[in-house]
Amino acid sequence: MTMKKLVLIILSAVCCSAFAQTLSLDSCLSLALQNNKELQSSQKLAEKYRYDEKSYFANYFPNFKFVANDIYSNSNGTLDLSGVTEGLGQSIGSIFTQLAPALGQMGIDVSKLNLQMPDMGIDWKVANIVQAGVTLEQPIYMGGKISAAHKMSKLGRQMAELGVDLKEDEVIVSTQEAYSLVVKATELTKVAQQYDSLLSQLLRDVQNAEKHGLRGHNDVLKVQVKKSESELQMRQAENAVRLAKMNLCHNIGLPLTSDVEVEPQSMFATTYDLHHSASVESRPEYSVLQLKSDLAAQNVKLQRSDFLPQVGLMASYSYMNGLEVADKKFFHKPGFGVLLNVTVPLYHANEVQNKVRSAKIERERAVLEQQDLVEKMNLELAQAANNLDESLLEVALTESTVIQAEDNLKSSRKSFDVGLESLSDHLEAQTLWQQAKAKHIDAQCRLFLVNTKYLKAAGKL
Repeated sequence: MTMKKLVLIILSAVCCSAFAQTLSLDSCLSLALQNNKELQSSQKLAEKYRYDEKSYFANYFPNFKFVANDIYSNSNGTLDLSGVTEGLGQSIGSIFTQLAPALGQMGIDVSKLNLQMPDMGIDWKVANIVQAGVTLEQPIYMGGKISAAHKMSKLGRQMAELGVDLKEDEVIVSTQEAYSLVVKATELTKVAQQYDSLLSQLLRDVQNAEKHGLRGHNDVLKVQVKKSESELQMRQAENAVRLAKMNLCHNIGLPLTSDVEVEPQSMFATTYDLHHSASVESRPEYSVLQLKSDLAAQNVKLQRSDFLPQVGLMASYSYMNGLEVADKKFFHKPGFGVLLNVTVPLYHANEVQNKVRSAKIERERAVLEQQDLVEKMNLELAQAANNLDESLLEVALTESTVIQAEDNLKSSRKSFDVGLESLSDHLEAQTLWQQAKAKHIDAQCRLFLVNTKYLKAAGKL
C-alpha cells in the first residue's frame, strides 16, 4: 500500500504540477487518480452502495406514517326500521301475554294495553368525512429477510469499495507504463544524440585526414552512411518521445498537446525487493471473491425466509369526523387501534424450496469460482516474481555490458587515433556502445514495469 500513500498528495501540489514544465512520477499518478473518469464512476458506485446499505438498515426500525383522508359525498337517505319495530312489538306482546295472570292479580288488564311499536326511521347523510392519524408499522420477525437483505447490501458496499481499489491499481499501472515509455524514449533520444555526436566528430576527423591524404574517400563514405542512419534514428526517437508524451497526457487528464517533461530519476530511484512472504490474500480481487461467496450464502437465507413465518405489528391513532345520523355526527372522537399480523406460508407447488435450491447451487458456483481464480492468482504471483528476478539480473548484466562497451570504445578510439585499429572496427565499437546503452535503458524501464506488476500481483501496490 506504499504506492497509494505516495499518490495521495495535497491537491494544491497537484494543481501546480499540472502547469509545470516538468512532472514527477508522483504528480502524474496524482493527476491520473484525480482525472480518471472510470475511477470517478467507481467511486460514485461505492457511494451509491453506502446509501443503499443505510436504506436497508432502516428496515430494522419502526415506520411512522401520517395519513389523512377527506371524503365528500352527497349521498343521504333514511334507514327504514319498520320491520325491526314490528318484530320487537310482537316479542313484547308475547312477554306480556305470559305475564297476564300475574299482572291480573295486580289489577292490570293486559288486553287494554297498547303494545304496538310506532314505525321508526333514521335519517343519514354522508356529507364531508375527515380522517387523520399516525400509523406505526414494526416488523417483528420476517424469517430473517431483513437481516439477510441488510447483510447483502453491506457486502455489496464492500465489493464496490474494493472495485475502487481495483480501478486505482489499474490507473497506477497504466500511468506508470505511460511514464516509463516517456522516460525510455527520452533516454534513447539522448543516446542517439550522443551516438550522432560521436559520428559527427569521427566524420570531421576522417574528412580532415582525407584532405591530408591520410584517408581514402571510401572511409568518408562509410562514416557518412553511419551518420545518415544515426540521423534517422534520432528522428524516430524524437517522434517516439512526442507520441509517448501524448499518451502520458491522455492518462493523466491533460490536453494531448501539453508541453510536459518528465524526471527520469523519479523512476530510476525505485527500490526493488522480492517479498518472499507475499500472498494473494492481500489483493482486492481475493477479497472480492470472498465477498461474492458470502453474498451467495446470504442469498440462500433470503430465499429461505419466504418459507418461514412472518410477524408484524401495526398500530394507529387517528381522528375521524363526519357521517351525520339523525342529525348528529356519528364519528367525532379519536381512536387507537393495534393489529398483529401473523403469516405462515403453507404450500405453493414447492416454489420456495426450488428458489432455495437454486440459491444453494449459485453459492456452490461462487465457491468453485473462488478456488479456481485463487489458483490462477497464485500462478500470476509466481510468474511475476520470476519476471522480477530475471529483470533484476538483466539490469545488472546490461549495466556490466555498458561499462565494458565504454571501455572498449575508449580503447578503440585511442587505437584508431594512432592508426592501430581500422575504421570499420572503430565504427563497430561505437555501434556496440550504442546498443549496450539502449539495452540497458530498455532493461531499466522493463524492470520498473515488471516490479509494478509484481506489486499488483502481491497486493502491495
